[in-house]
Amino acid sequence: MKSLKQYAVRLAMTVALIAGISAPTKSQVSLDAYYNVDWQFNIPSNKFVDKVSGWGMNFDAGWYLTPDIAIGAFMNYHTNNQYVDRAVVHVSDATSIYTDQQRSLYQLPFGLTMLYRIIESDWQPYVAMKLGAEYAYTSSYYNIYKSSEDSWGFYMSPEIGVRWYPLPNGVGLHAAAYYSFSTNKSSVMGAELHNPSNFGFRLGLAF
Repeated sequence: MKSLKQYAVRLAMTVALIAGISAPTKSQVSLDAYYNVDWQFNIPSNKFVDKVSGWGMNFDAGWYLTPDIAIGAFMNYHTNNQYVDRAVVHVSDATSIYTDQQRSLYQLPFGLTMLYRIIESDWQPYVAMKLGAEYAYTSSYYNIYKSSEDSWGFYMSPEIGVRWYPLPNGVGLHAAAYYSFSTNKSSVMGAELHNPSNFGFRLGLAF
């Protein structure tokens, strides 16, 4: 009898747990909007700088037009650095320099986000597309000198992520993976930046 009673209690707890997970919950701060503040890590793919970096942040805010579809705004920034050994650098047709370099690429995209929330519960997986503009600043330090150039381009970034709200009406956690592409172009110390792209992920807080 005791074992049967224990089995019934366990079954009831299991059913309640499944029902709690399946049912929509009101755990985030605002049901009509979302806000993310993230640390950002990226893997760049371009000829100017190709070293991975964790020097970035991301900011997101959006409003739900329906329970599943939201539109919002975003801004993020990232810096990638790379040391280049001594070599002959052809600065122009008439000038060459033998030097090492410390290259830096700073990217600042911003624009609009279109988001689809797959499930509305404590766990909220989603897919999103970010479209906008990107400001990029490329620079190279060599000896006591510096060369730099900035540019503007179109920015596009698909993203897949999840927001988790473990506490009722509280702050949650946010995780996302993304790919980004922009049309920026520049040239510094003989090195070209041409349509830079990045793979990366974000970890942060969801409100």
